[in-house]
This record gives sequence, structure tokens and C-alpha cells, in this order.
Amino acid sequence: MLIKELKMADEFDDTGWAQIHHASQRGFVKSISFFLQDDPDLLELETKDERQLTPFLCAVDGGKTDSIQHLMDAGGKIDAMSAQNHGAIEICAMKQYIEVLEYFMKLDEPKLPVWKHLLRFLQSESDEEADAAGRCLRTLTQGSKAGGINPYWEHVYNNGGIPIIVKVAKSSIGEDAKVPTFQTLLNILSKPEVKEQVASSGGIPVFIRLLKSEKRYLIQLSAEILKEMATVKQYVELEVNNNIIPSLLKVLQTCHDPEVLVQIMDCFSNIANAEPKFQTQIGTTPNLVQTIVNLFEDQSDRAFLYSLCNAVGNICDHEENNQNMFVDNSVTRHIIVLTRFRSKEIQVSAVIAIYKLVHQNPHTQQVVVSENVTELLMELLKKTRAENVQEKTALALWALAGKEFDVKRYLATQIEVNLLIDFVNSNSEDLHFIGLEALTVLAQGPLNYQTEIAVANGIAPLGRLIRSEKEYIVLSVVRAMSALCVGVGFVPHPKNQDTILKFRGIKYLVALMVHSANEEIQVESAIALGSIALGNQTALEDINNNIDFSYVRILKLMYSEDPKVRLLAGHALATFAYNNINQQKVIAEQGGVRFNCFIQFLQSDEEFYRCNAAFQVVVLARIIPDEEQALSSAAGIKLLVDLLQDSESNDILALAADCIARLAHTRAGVPSAIVSIKTVDHLCSLLTRQAEQVRGNAAIALGYLSFNHSAERQILNRCRNDPYLMRILLYYTKQTKISPSFLQAWRHYKRIGLPRIPEGRTNLIGYKPEGMFEDGRPMTMLSFDDTSNTRSSASNLAGEDGRLTGRSSRASRISGTPRHSATPTAIQAASANLRGSQLSLDSQRSQHSLVQQEVTAGD
Repeated sequence: MLIKELKMADEFDDTGWAQIHHASQRGFVKSISFFLQDDPDLLELETKDERQLTPFLCAVDGGKTDSIQHLMDAGGKIDAMSAQNHGAIEICAMKQYIEVLEYFMKLDEPKLPVWKHLLRFLQSESDEEADAAGRCLRTLTQGSKAGGINPYWEHVYNNGGIPIIVKVAKSSIGEDAKVPTFQTLLNILSKPEVKEQVASSGGIPVFIRLLKSEKRYLIQLSAEILKEMATVKQYVELEVNNNIIPSLLKVLQTCHDPEVLVQIMDCFSNIANAEPKFQTQIGTTPNLVQTIVNLFEDQSDRAFLYSLCNAVGNICDHEENNQNMFVDNSVTRHIIVLTRFRSKEIQVSAVIAIYKLVHQNPHTQQVVVSENVTELLMELLKKTRAENVQEKTALALWALAGKEFDVKRYLATQIEVNLLIDFVNSNSEDLHFIGLEALTVLAQGPLNYQTEIAVANGIAPLGRLIRSEKEYIVLSVVRAMSALCVGVGFVPHPKNQDTILKFRGIKYLVALMVHSANEEIQVESAIALGSIALGNQTALEDINNNIDFSYVRILKLMYSEDPKVRLLAGHALATFAYNNINQQKVIAEQGGVRFNCFIQFLQSDEEFYRCNAAFQVVVLARIIPDEEQALSSAAGIKLLVDLLQDSESNDILALAADCIARLAHTRAGVPSAIVSIKTVDHLCSLLTRQAEQVRGNAAIALGYLSFNHSAERQILNRCRNDPYLMRILLYYTKQTKISPSFLQAWRHYKRIGLPRIPEGRTNLIGYKPEGMFEDGRPMTMLSFDDTSNTRSSASNLAGEDGRLTGRSSRASRISGTPRHSATPTAIQAASANLRGSQLSLDSQRSQHSLVQQEVTAGD
């Protein structure tokens, strides 16, 4: 029987196959062995059908690795080819035998180079063959579920696979047959080497042309490849030069498939992220912005809406013209809706888009605020428990506030102190920064929250954050400490100062002042130390006992190359020297300051520089050896009053009024000098400004000036003519001081009779900011503008006519001649008051709080 079977081994059946072929294909290893023992020539016997397969190829065709291995061991030709020119690898590809291919890879037979055969097969002109090779390569290069690229990518790359894939993309084979090849490329495209070969092989223009394909899925894959290539700036340049932007726009206008549109929008995102000039090209492409905005109405797919929000944000990020175009095309109303989605991912993308639309852009801030976005974001901020959503929402809200102090303060009060302290205690650096900035704003101003922040335990976390590795966080912490310790008019907050002392804040601040590599941190730390020591002898002794502290370090900063640092160094010295003769002597002994250090700032075109320098020269006048004390003080006072008279900026008006409030209760003679040049009139005019920072600071300054008899009469006269001014004055001086004799005189006027306050007059007390984004921006140490535009240094402050002026260059040009406060007579009058007056302000102060309460209640 066995002999009979052996004789039949070389006989062919109706299909043209012999028994050994069937045995090889089915994996009958024992039968193969019997056949070959009887007739070794059967090893290369070919079938008589159209394929002409050897037993080895039959075994491959059946996917039987046992048969394959047995026939190889028997000496079968592994590089045999069928009549269709298919070898073992090609047959595996046609059959999608991935495991057999991997089996051959492990064998690593030189006569059977798997990758070369697959890639050669990929170039076939037959759609079926190219598709089969592409599907095998796609499977072999597929990444794992855990993520990460498949190690087989390197074989494709090393065997010239990338240029071959590009060649396939260019070829005339059917578009459907190209799909698995493109998927293979996407599997390995994250590798920089692969991107480089795609670009060098001319792949970018090829895939851009394929965006015009009629096959939806081919467009999707081409866009995805271009999106991945756009993660590298140099390839974005190539894409843009090959007109990718109008090609993508065409797809947006003609395709409605969300899966395709996701890739298109992600591609736009990456192009915009690469460089600002590409953002500009996107924004200036005709009809592109409106087309993107319209997509919000036509689509509801979540993945697409997520990509759409990201794209809008990236196209607008720090690009003012794009921000304006999107907002003016009403994109905001669509994005607002997405903030209410249940999907946290979409919520976050929508909030980030709002943030990027309004960041540092007053126009878009105004438009977006007018659409009630602030209220919606505030609602989202307080309802969410997800830190990521909270973080992005807080960023958007803070961006909406812009630089306007009153708006920042309004938003900070809406967020509330406790939530802001939660931000500071969170794990998010963005929330740390916003929490610190908002608390700093609340700690400033005429109605500050210094005590509320302390009661809510908002100061202790500063001791932890001051050790942050992020300089911008450290800078915010230091500024927050300054704001928490000193209010308007340089009124110290002893409890907050003592709290910082308890967590050894002085040690950290001195270390930053001495060792920080950032000069801004050094000088802000010096200001914070001065604020903690202001009126607090314990803190001052602690600072002076620190072996590393020395005024010499601050004096050196007066000669920094950075004008901002020089100005702030002067502020730090003025803070230490304020109402403290002993510290003034120590500063003088350690080197002192020269009037020349202030000339550049006093003559600057920047009002902020002039305002701060003017205050500093008045406080430090006693220890400036190269200028007469009375003259330097008078010059500083006159500059401040000129700014009150001429400035059109809320920030400068508020700062100047604050400086007047500080000087109004400093050394004898200064209040009289201030009053002598009609300061009271200017301050009273500011009481009706809508900016609370301005009217509040002006009220506090008037409260301190009311201890001067001349100022008292002037204030009473203004308030008698307009009683509403008195209401504002009393409202903002609750936490500061006002002359009891002034209050008594007011009670007398009330008994005599006062004109009624007209009905319908705007109530500025508790006034909610409107028209939030006017040009004025409050200038504080926190929001200091880095830009500086100073005149060349001069040996004196005289103008062309020999007069010193504090008004802006714009006002000087318009008026042509100086007003009363710019005349030498004004300086001389102020100087005479400063020389002649020896009265102490403290002797004029008494128990006026009860009187104030009585008058307020009566009013």
C-alpha cells in the first residue's frame, strides 16, 4: 500500500497538483518525508496549474510553518518564484500571513530578505499587489496598545521604504490601493528621520495635491500626514510654499465629513503653532476666518468641535489681527456654547480658545466681555471640581481683565478670597500665579482686603511658594508680600508684617535680594523688605541683624543697566527711608544717593517714571548731597501735582494721588508745600472719576491734607458746593485719617444747610466697572511696563525756558507755555513752605474716628 502511495506522489490531479503539493500545503510533514525519501526530485516539483508552485511555495501558500521548515531542511529552494513572479514573501503578502512573515524575519535568511521583497512588491503596478503589500506593512508597523512606535519602523526606513512610499503616492495605481501605504507611513511618521526623508523625497507637494482627491479617506490620510509633518517648523515652510493653506481651505468649503475636517483643523493648528508669520498667512487668506467660524454652526461632532476650538486658539494666539477678525466675525457666541458641554475636554478647549482670543488685546476683551462671557466663566469656575478646567477658566478670566486695575479687582472680588487662596494652595503653577496676582490686586487700593486675606490664612502659603524654582512665581510672591504689608498712603499693616516675620519671610527675601540671578527679583525683594519694615521696629531690627543685608546692595542696583531696576531700587530706598531718619542716616553712611541718579527719570517722557522718581526725591531729599533739600523736594512735589493736573491715564492719576497721600503725612513742611500749588483742587476733581483706584486714592490724599488749615478750608469749600464729594471722601477714608476739625466744620455746614445732591447722579460708591477696557491702565509695581522711553541724561531738570515741568511732553507741546504749577514761583513757594514749617503732623491728629462715624451716619 505504501509503495502504491509513493508511486502516486508524482502523479497530478485535475487541478495540476501532485500529492506532495497537497501534503506541503496542508502541513502533512510525515507524508512529505515519505515522498522525498522515495524520490528526492519531488523537492522542486512544480504544479501544472497557472501558478507553477514548488512544494516549498505550496507550504507558504498554506501558511504551514512546519512544512516550510521541513522543506527548507530538506534543501528546498527558498528563493523559488511562481509563474506570477511571486516568491515566499509575495505569497505571504497576498495571503496576509503576518505570522509567517515574522517567522521568515527571525530566520534572517540572506536569500529571503523580507523587507526588500515587501517594499518591492509595494511598487507593483497591480492594485491588488500594492494593496496586499501595503496592508502587510501597515500591520507590521502598527504600534502597541500601550503606545509607542513599533520597532519594525527602522527596517522600513533602512531599506529605503520612505522614498518608495512617496513613489507609491505619486503612482497611477488606484487611490483605494494607496490607503494602506499611507497608513503605514503614519505608523512611523513620528520619527524625525522619517519626516526628513518624506520631505527630501518630495512627499509634501504630493500629499498636498492629494487633498483634491475625490476619495474622502485619502484626503483624510493626506491631511493627517501633512499635519504630522507640520509639527516641524522647517517642513511647515515647505507646506506653505506649496500652497497648503488654500488647499486646506478648499476642503473646508467642500467637505462635511467630521473625520476629515478634524485632520484639516489639526493641520491648521500645527501650521499656526510653527511661527507667527504662518498665523498671519492663515488670517490673511480670503474667506478663511469666516469659513472656520461657519463650521461651528454646521457641525456637532465632539471630536471636531474640540479640534475646531484648538485651531481657533492657535491661529489667534498672540496674533492681534487674527484675534480681531475672529471676534468681529462672532466666533465668541459659538465658543460660549461649548463651555456648557458636559465633556470636560471640550470645555477646556473652549475656555483656552477664549483665553487666546482676548490675551493682551483690549479690543477683543471689550467685545467678549460685552457678550457676558465673564459671568459664564465665573459660573464654570465655581461649579467645576476638575483642576484642569479650573486652571484654564481662571487663565481666561484673568486675560479678560487685561491690565485695568479696577477690572482686575472686580474679577478678583467675584472669584473671592477663599477660592484664590485655594489656587495658591493647589498643584497648578498657573493657578499659583493667578491666585497670587489676584490677591495682590485685592491687597492694593483704597478699599483693600489685606485683613480678609490674612484671616483666611492667605499669607502662610507665600512661605512655601517663595521657594519655587519658577522665577515668575517667586516674583509674584514677593510683590504680594509688599502689597499685603503696605496700603495706600504708605499705611503699614502690622499684623501681616508680623505674620511674614513668623514664617521667616525676611530670611528668604534677603537671600533673594543677595543671591538671585534676576535683578528684578533682587530689587522687588528689597521693596518687600522695606514694606515689611515700614513702621515696624521689630521687623527692621530683624532685617538689619541679617548678616547678608546691606543698603550697599540696593545702592548698586541704582546703577543697573536696566532702567526699571534702577527706578525700583530708588523705590526700595525710599520705602526704608520713609519717616525714618535713622535709616536715612544709615543709607547715607553706606554710600548715599545722588540727584543725578533721578534726572533721567524726572525728565522721562514716561509719566510712570516721572511720578515714581518725583516721590523718591522728596523722601530721600535729606540724604541727597548734591542738591539742596528744599529745592529737590519742591521739584518732586511740583512734578506730582503736574501729573495730577495733566495726565489722562487712570493709572498715573491713581499713582500720583497715592504719592501725594504718602507725602501728606511725612516730614513737616511737605503738606504746606503740596497745598501751596493748588493740589487740593486737582484732587477734588478726581473724586468723581469712575476709576475707583483714582477717586479712592484722591480721597485718602485729601484726608491727610485736611490736617493742614489751608487745605481744610479749600476742601470744605469744594464739598459745600458739591456735598456728594464729601460722601465719597468719607467713604474712602474709613481706614485712614481725616482731620477732626475738618469734620466738625462739616457738621456746622450741615446745620446751616447744604444744596441737595441732584437726582439721577451716578452713584460711584460700589460702582461696577463699565467700559472696562478704556485706554487708561493702572500702573503699579505689579503691572510695570518693561518699555522705557527716556530722554538723554542732563545735568539739570530745566526745560528750554529754564523751567522744570512735570507735565507730559504732549501737554507741553499743546499748551506752548507752562501753567501756574510749572512756574518758578510755584517751586519757590513750595521751597519756602518746606524751609519754614516746623509743625508736626502728629500733633494735629486726634481722636477723629468717632466724629467721622457720626458725620457719616448723619449724611
